[in-house]
Parts: sequence; C-alpha cells; structure tokens
Amino acid sequence: MKVVEKLLKEEDFIRFVDIVVGAYPGRMGGLQPTKEQLKALFMHNQNNDASIHYYGLWEENKLVGGMRLHDFEMNLFSKMIPIGGVGLVAVDLLRKKEKVAKELIDYFFKVFLEKNVHFVALYPFRPDFYKKMGFGYGPKMHQYSVEPSSFPKGATKKHLTFLTAQDQHKLADCYRRVASRKHGMFLKTESELASIFKNPQNYIIAAEKGDSIQGYMVFSFNKQSETNFLLNNLVIKEWIYETPEVLLEFSTFLNSQVDQVNRIEWNTQEENIHFFLGDVRNGTNHLIPSVYHASAVSGVGLMYRIINVQGFFEELTTHNFNGQTLTFKLTVKDSLLVENNQQIVIKAIDGNIKISNSTTYDVEMAIDITELSSLVMGVVTVQELFMLSKVKISDEQYVQSLHLFFLVLNKPTCITAF
Repeated sequence: MKVVEKLLKEEDFIRFVDIVVGAYPGRMGGLQPTKEQLKALFMHNQNNDASIHYYGLWEENKLVGGMRLHDFEMNLFSKMIPIGGVGLVAVDLLRKKEKVAKELIDYFFKVFLEKNVHFVALYPFRPDFYKKMGFGYGPKMHQYSVEPSSFPKGATKKHLTFLTAQDQHKLADCYRRVASRKHGMFLKTESELASIFKNPQNYIIAAEKGDSIQGYMVFSFNKQSETNFLLNNLVIKEWIYETPEVLLEFSTFLNSQVDQVNRIEWNTQEENIHFFLGDVRNGTNHLIPSVYHASAVSGVGLMYRIINVQGFFEELTTHNFNGQTLTFKLTVKDSLLVENNQQIVIKAIDGNIKISNSTTYDVEMAIDITELSSLVMGVVTVQELFMLSKVKISDEQYVQSLHLFFLVLNKPTCITAF
C-alpha cells in the first residue's frame, strides 16, 4: 500500500535527492549543485519559505517518489486568487510506470481542494501525460535569438542603473505593480526574489525614476566558443517594463552591446513582439514554404487545471464577461476528479454572472476539463475549440455568443518558474 505523508523530514531528504537526481540527471555535473547542496537547498526552502512544502510517497516504509508544492497568488482578471503549484515530481527509477506520479498528483489535488483552492498549475515533463490528467495548455513561450542591432535605438538610456541585493524591495514593488495589471501573472515569493540576487551569473539593471524603478532586466552571458572568449550571447532571463519609454531605454542598452554580443536570446509570451524588433531572423537561414523566414522558436509549457468548477466560476462573479446576456448549461467531463463531472447553469446579464438553479437555458455547452481550463484563462477561444471538435454546442447559432462570452483580449502572461 502506498501512503503519501505531509512534509518530508530531515532524514528523508537525502533519499529524495537520490530520487530527484535519477529522475532529472541533468541537474548534476558541471556547475550544478551536489547532492548535499540539493539536500540543503530543499530543507532551507521548506524551513524558511511558507509557500513551499515537500511531500513524499512511501511504500512499505520506503520512499518511492516525491514532489514540491507551492502556494501562489495569481492575477485572474485583476483579482488576486490563490493557485496551487506542483514541481519536482520525481519517481524512483525502479518504480517507473507503476502510477507513482499519478498518485502524487492525486494527492496534490487533495491538498489544494482541502484549502478551498479551485485552480492549479504545473510545468510538465511531458505535456501529453498531464493533458490526459486534465491539464490544459497555458500561453506559448516564444524564443527569439536576434542580433543586438535588431533592438531599436532610442534617444537615451540615462535612467538605467545596476541593482544590488539592497534594492530588492524596489524590484519587488515594480514587479507587484506589473503583476497587478497583467492577467495570469503570479506574485513573487520571498525566496524567488532573493534567488535573483543570489545567482552570481546574473546582471540586474533597472530604469530608475526618483526613488522607484519602472522596469528591470535580469540577464547573463553564454559563451559561444571554447577557443574564442570574444564570442558571447546575452540571455535575457526576466524583463519587466511599465511604460513604452522604459522599454525603449532597455532596447537602447541592448542595441549598444553590438561590439560584445553575438546574439541576444529573449524568451517572451508576447505574440506580436516581432513588430518591435528590426531583423527577427534567428540566424539559421531556414525558410518555411513559400518564403517565411525562421524567427522565434515556440514551445508549450505552463499548464492550468480547474479542480473545482463551481468554485472557480464563483471566483469570477466580479469579472464582466464582455457585456453578454446569455443563460447556458455547462456540462464538464473530468475523468480524474469525479466531483468535477457536473452540470451547472450560468446566467449572465450584461456580462455579470451567477450560478443559477434554473432548469431552463438557451444552449448547452459540453467540454472536457482540459480545454475548459485553457478557455477560461483566454489561451484559446470557443470558435477555435468548436472548429477543432473540442467543444460541443447544442445550438450552433449560439457559438458566436459563447465565443464573445469567454473571449479574453489580453492573453495570460506568466514568468514564474517552479
């Protein structure tokens, strides 16, 4: 019998580290931490960060898997809500394909349902595995690799300055302001903030106006040759900006690196950032037929999941659904959480919703929890799902109304890694 127990104890962590190293061998070697350093890091996280907890799965008193759970807050249409996160899901190499990971995720759901949290997220080691468990895709990440001259050169970069650990509160304040305005952003935890300044490879610059900053950039350098120290790429790890003027000052800085930097790597969820850049080609000279020049490489990563459908929609009673007036029955299929296999009637008047007890409605919409989780966040639209046969609508004349009801003008953004 397998048993999940809350919180790993000190004597459990070295065994958990062995499991983690086997599950993620890329963590070891080179400049990566040793097993003892990993153990110290995990214990420090649990003992000093109230938002992080480690859980283990035992069978016959032997640890066979574990995970790290996070208590986050996320901007859901300008309302901060609690959201659960899971990371570092690791299974003993000898126990693969024995549903250990599934049992861990089941317990992950249980933990946050008991906390009355309705929404969770993770970064998948395999998207298809978690899609089968009801997780829907979040926003794509687009990785650009462009020459410094591709960044527009503005009139000045005089407000840019380096930050030190003593300026952490300024960075935190700036990030909090941006997160409060951007749908999908997570608030930073104290340990996440501290890690930015603890990494010796990080350079941190900011646009300073008076006693506060209006944007910052965290970056590092990657060498491109073992024999030529002059060949380096600049890697942007985090870039936050509050105004177009601040964005242009940072861009001017990047443009000025042309003599030292070969290419600049920028990961962004902004779909149309290529309008800002000059030459967006990534240097591969690859053409997609007929003549489409290879630019950003895109990937799927963050995945969302509703674990309490009715509770989640009750969180949205303060959100206006685009002024729509409509009553529809939402039929949800959830193969993992039986309590989510439910039908609720949502009544919207001028975009304001309430859960109704009525047995009459205009239309029925049937959808899997996977697609619903992406839809409510605005990653995908009703019309797209309808054409892909991922949603069933009892009366097609309501497709447009439902499309407008769920339409999100600003897709979610999330730069929190966990």
